[in-house]
Amino acid sequence: MSKTVAKAVHVLETLASAPKTVAELARELGVHGSTALRMLQPLADGGLITRGPDGRYRLGFRLVELGQQVLDEMDLRAVARPHLTSLADATRLTVHLAQLVDDQIVYVDKIEGAASIRTWSRIGRAVPLHTAAASKVILAALPADHRDRLLSAHAFTRYTERTITGEAEFRAHLVEVARLGYATDQAEFERLVHCIGVGIPDVTGQLLAAVSLTTVRADTDLPELGCLLGQVRDTATAIAVALGHQAS
Repeated sequence: MSKTVAKAVHVLETLASAPKTVAELARELGVHGSTALRMLQPLADGGLITRGPDGRYRLGFRLVELGQQVLDEMDLRAVARPHLTSLADATRLTVHLAQLVDDQIVYVDKIEGAASIRTWSRIGRAVPLHTAAASKVILAALPADHRDRLLSAHAFTRYTERTITGEAEFRAHLVEVARLGYATDQAEFERLVHCIGVGIPDVTGQLLAAVSLTTVRADTDLPELGCLLGQVRDTATAIAVALGHQAS
């Protein structure tokens, strides 16, 4: 751990015991007051600590948000795992679980199918926003301002001849995804990889996660992907219900 990070952790641990003024914190940390203030400022700027009307610093709500996010992600993966396993066993294909984490969509679980080869995806790796079925269904359901923020910072890199590389075209594609309620990746990132993905609503109805099924083949077989859609939808529904979502 770097000295800077270690100092930040020390500050947070010290404030966790009780709110403190700069002078009190400096005495506890054994540093000069100006040094303590320099240590506090980046944490305050990031919302990790806050200064109250009494002049004392205390832990900020950003820590609560981050902690809750960790719990939510752990809960999603734990709840989803048996359903993902059942889907992988039934289809013998690779199954992915993706989730929106801050401003990235990340693979949070993956079960390799018995009948498929290994693919590029890895747990913890960011999902290619404009190619993956899982990312498309999440993007299509996001509020417009959040979706705009993600897409405005995204590079629409061409990976195969099927990749959508224009932002306007991709936005139109997302409108169709929203209408259909599912998305496909037809060899848009890897030439032999085809996927179908369905969103997973949480207890509030927000769609911030998705399950996708991957098949590896030389040619896209849309009828076959369509046959798999029902199983993917059933899996997404089962996970949503387990998370507390109630269908309208």
